[in-house]
Amino acid sequence: MVLRHGLRLLLLFCLAHALAQSNDSQQSADCAEGEFCALNDADSSHFISHFHKPKNGSQGCKPFDLSRYYFMRSHYKLLRFLANCYFAVVDAVFELINWFQPMHVVGLENASELIYIPAHVAAEMIREGNLTSKELVTAYIDRLKEVNPLINAIAHENYKAALKLAKEVDTELAKMDSKKRKSLASSKPFYGVPFTSKDNLKTKGFVTGAGNRYLKEGGKVATEDAPIVKRMKDAGAILVAISTLPNLAMSYGCDDSVYGITNNPHDTRRIPGGSSSGEGALIGAGASLCGIGNDIGGSIRIPANMNGVFGLRPTSFPDHVVPTEGIVPESLFYKPALNMLSNGPLCRYASDLPLALAVMAGKKVNSFHLDVDFAKDFKLYYLEDLNVLISQELKPEQRFAVRRVKSYFESKHNLTVQKVEFTLLSRFLELFYADPWKAGVPTFDELKTTYQDIQAGVSNNTLLAWEFEALKRFAVPKSKYEQKWVLLKKEKLRKQVAQLLGKNGLLLTPVWPTDVPFHHMEPFATFNLKYTMMVNVLGFPALTAPTSKSWVTGMPLGVQLIAAPFNEALLIAAAKELERGFGGWVKPGQIVPNLPNM
Repeated sequence: MVLRHGLRLLLLFCLAHALAQSNDSQQSADCAEGEFCALNDADSSHFISHFHKPKNGSQGCKPFDLSRYYFMRSHYKLLRFLANCYFAVVDAVFELINWFQPMHVVGLENASELIYIPAHVAAEMIREGNLTSKELVTAYIDRLKEVNPLINAIAHENYKAALKLAKEVDTELAKMDSKKRKSLASSKPFYGVPFTSKDNLKTKGFVTGAGNRYLKEGGKVATEDAPIVKRMKDAGAILVAISTLPNLAMSYGCDDSVYGITNNPHDTRRIPGGSSSGEGALIGAGASLCGIGNDIGGSIRIPANMNGVFGLRPTSFPDHVVPTEGIVPESLFYKPALNMLSNGPLCRYASDLPLALAVMAGKKVNSFHLDVDFAKDFKLYYLEDLNVLISQELKPEQRFAVRRVKSYFESKHNLTVQKVEFTLLSRFLELFYADPWKAGVPTFDELKTTYQDIQAGVSNNTLLAWEFEALKRFAVPKSKYEQKWVLLKKEKLRKQVAQLLGKNGLLLTPVWPTDVPFHHMEPFATFNLKYTMMVNVLGFPALTAPTSKSWVTGMPLGVQLIAAPFNEALLIAAAKELERGFGGWVKPGQIVPNLPNM
């Protein structure tokens, strides 16, 4: 086991040294180094626009050594070939291993009809007396009890307290006149509706374990809720369970959690995504309507995508739409990277996103409702490939998912969808490490621990943290002048993407480059989160939406939409359009992939 991880880390160091700063060597000659251009190929929708790089020594930056940025340019093709060989071996080995493993799919045969009601509709039915909170909460508790033995997505149950609150809701409603009931639509819009939350958000009455044995066993019971949890409760929502996550939220799988392995409801041999792993699995399995997650590299969007539901990462730069206070542990990488971190909703139905985000953001209930004429006041761009050597290349089904959405908007709304490329996005790791590690904040170097502690889940470090530390040694700027140069690039990239999208544009991308990984694959393909992590570097809002199911694996397929800062309403409008066109929630066991509804 130690040898296996040692070899993997050695490979990572070698690749990192070669490519951490040279990911864009295969870009078109028309593109300025590390800047934006659009592809110039046979597709007439492509256009060309040049933005030139800040030259070494310009814009107040003193000259510094750029050789490591360009050293491996001439060897890119060889390195790409070697990387592809490595990933092909990894894929083949895990396919072979899992060929002999039993596959289980969470069924919906015994599920109550009540679980198919969207949250905002259920709240309205409860207010109008057409449904009781007790009935709805009971249906979800029964569903949680049914599916959790298969997916293991619950860190803490809250069934008894939830049923008590549901009965109190029904009792209070019985005393209200019609006027008072109607007023609940704005004052308590989720009155009587169950929800779930991730176990790295403080929740009153519970120890927040964050997937870590030390925190679970040695942590204190929270005396107050994290602001986002409190806002959901204040809106009348009832917490039924707290969901699992990987150790310290430092993984896109959930194989190293103190709570055990969390499985994907579509195929229990595969990961549910992470780090909001339990939320994705529960919502995808029909055991939760709406949940709270957080996202610093894709931790809302990846599990939403891998479980066939919707996940929204709100704006985090230049300011946060949703508060980030109350995340545990507070002393790790969240503070130095705060402008990349967001709390936000995962929902089974796109129609629940406007209300969920409004509540979490502390805004009026209709703040994120937007009627869009997609044939007139809307622009869509798309991006497919990011040349990052230490990640896998985009596979055909994932590329096809993007192109189906492109074709849908072109045919239904008569849009011209333009293909663009921001070459600097391929160097997201360089940008990720450009700014956040400030003096006085613990770095991964200061959190060294033993391999045994990591494996036991009692460490404030993880294997993924080791890998990020390995990359950091090569990706972090080597001087304050180089750091200033990289930060200038980062700011220019933000401006370029924001200017392109404006108030009525979205960028369509893949979410994940490959099939949903099998358990324990994550350490061997750590940086496949390139499409989601690039958004965190920008601090922009982004949303993932399910579109269909793989013909090959039977796993959900989806796409990512990115907007300019504070344009969440447009994202949600597009998500609802995709739900209408492609069917939305991809149900476990659903055999035929969704076909676009033109």
